[in-house]
Amino acid sequence: MSQPGLALRLLRIAIVLAAIFNVLALIVMVRTTPIAFTLFMFVGQPLFVIAFVLLLGAVLADLRTREIL
Repeated sequence: MSQPGLALRLLRIAIVLAAIFNVLALIVMVRTTPIAFTLFMFVGQPLFVIAFVLLLGAVLADLRTREIL
């Protein structure tokens, strides 16, 4: 896979994971139940961390493609 394609794919995955995190956070904010909060804590926050790492990977891949790094 080429580097520009890799950066685009990582960005798309990061956006989807961040959207899932936001939906989980919205559920917790609107209707706080023990199950929703537990799901948010054990699934939502790791999804956000993974999305952030993928975003950093996409930025670094793009910088390498443009030969800045």
